[in-house]
Amino acid sequence: MNLFVLFLFCVIFHNVASLMPMPKAIQKGDQVVKIENKCSLRYQATEDQYPDFILELLEHFHTLMTPKQCNFRQSFGFTNDLGAMKISMQIESFEQLYGVDTTKQESYRLDIDNELNVQIQVNNHWGLVRALNTLNQLSEKGEIHDLPLTIEDEPTYSYRGILIDSARHFLSVQLIERTIDSLVMNSMNTVHWHITDDESFPLLLTEYPGITHSTKYSENSYYTINDTTRIVEYASKRGVQIIPSFDSPGHSMSWGMTKELADIMMMCGSTIKQYGVLDPTLEKTYQVLESILKDFYQMFKKVKFVNFAGDEVSKTCWDQRPEIKEFMQKNNINDYFELQSYYRRRQKQLWKDVIKAEQDIIYLYRKEDNLPLDKDDIIHWWGNTDQLPDVADKPNRIILMDYFPLFIDAGFGNAFGNPYSVYHTWKEIYKWTPSLPQGSLNTIIGGEVPLWGETNNQNTHFNKLYMRTSVIAETLWNPKVKETEKYASFVKRLIQMEDRMTKQGFPVTPVTHGYCRKNTELCFPVLSEEEQKEQIQTE
Repeated sequence: MNLFVLFLFCVIFHNVASLMPMPKAIQKGDQVVKIENKCSLRYQATEDQYPDFILELLEHFHTLMTPKQCNFRQSFGFTNDLGAMKISMQIESFEQLYGVDTTKQESYRLDIDNELNVQIQVNNHWGLVRALNTLNQLSEKGEIHDLPLTIEDEPTYSYRGILIDSARHFLSVQLIERTIDSLVMNSMNTVHWHITDDESFPLLLTEYPGITHSTKYSENSYYTINDTTRIVEYASKRGVQIIPSFDSPGHSMSWGMTKELADIMMMCGSTIKQYGVLDPTLEKTYQVLESILKDFYQMFKKVKFVNFAGDEVSKTCWDQRPEIKEFMQKNNINDYFELQSYYRRRQKQLWKDVIKAEQDIIYLYRKEDNLPLDKDDIIHWWGNTDQLPDVADKPNRIILMDYFPLFIDAGFGNAFGNPYSVYHTWKEIYKWTPSLPQGSLNTIIGGEVPLWGETNNQNTHFNKLYMRTSVIAETLWNPKVKETEKYASFVKRLIQMEDRMTKQGFPVTPVTHGYCRKNTELCFPVLSEEEQKEQIQTE
């Protein structure tokens, strides 16, 4: 056991704090200092030292860390009050970031002395969010333990996300903003926003508004450019990136639900015609695609990545039109696999060369979606873990969204009331750690838990997301903590995170029942049955 692991072991089991995710390095003292005046949270600076977006961030955390009657504007100015947290911040860059691609961008150092002088050192406001979230957890009981205290922290993965689905059930702007706030509490940093699908296209388009209006679920269940801009800005200020997604050429029935565009889409499916595939041989398809991409770019021009999905294309659907076979023969396209590759090349050419967009492209990917990739494309892996060797020869960045155990919509049945997979518990998610096959050329940049929306709406949203998302949040921030921490200790921290989220009004699913909350070591002595057998044999 190296010194770092030994040090981390000691930190955890001496209960420095009930932090989640657990920081990577902590130095601690043995003093406990009470915060005498809850309103005495003072930033050792004047308001004019910070841009507006940082002031909004500070106000957000001020709301979390002080009673409602405390005045944010009065928290600026220097003080020597021993009972107040006095926060000094060293921020290297005041550039507002809309996405990150390195872990250093979210690193922070937090120092707290015996007089509650708090020093925060960060590279930018994303690191500041993580530092303030840790400080909020440390101070939530009205006192801070183990002073003087130094925390140096940095995530292991730069991409730590969830997927939300507004195509199957419309999700309001306010719900998406609350979702962003919940991610901040867990040090997650990405909302993969699956906006459109077969069922609906809730982005209001400029040239083809009929696509939106013919598939919307109610009068106002769509997003305008003001809505998308608001969400992207809201997320950025809280250290969360929005990755917008719309799928094609599959999952595109909504594109052809007007008479004007019926010819570019073919319906698929056996008894229920609810799946659609675009005809990639028609020039009209690319005229519509170019217009949609232009709107998409205007709505999300500040984001760092976009997701074009491109999964689950029904090849047999293209059999409906003999003209497609004729096009393929004329253009030396040998099979439907190559036909989809043809569509993808033209889509990327429109995005990069016509629109001049600079965002990197993410594609959903599994064994069945084995299409050619450019070196700057990002693989969004949603196959089974044991199939990862199928992409080991591709030198691309990869986001892991393993079907088991990360699909948190599984186990609730599908849209037709039929069984759909099994429920993936927080314990199964806890057992999962990112890994690649030996010799793989990929680079893991992070992971994601998807909450597909067939049976999810605003009433079930947070209940399905948490507490399982909190588990993956820690794994993506600091996976090594599992190597030394006792299982019961982790469960205690997860329960305490449940209490934090409940206090902030999030209707989360409980980790366990009341008896096991009080008797955590008894209920959770080991992680697996194999460990339990070994423990009995030892005893």
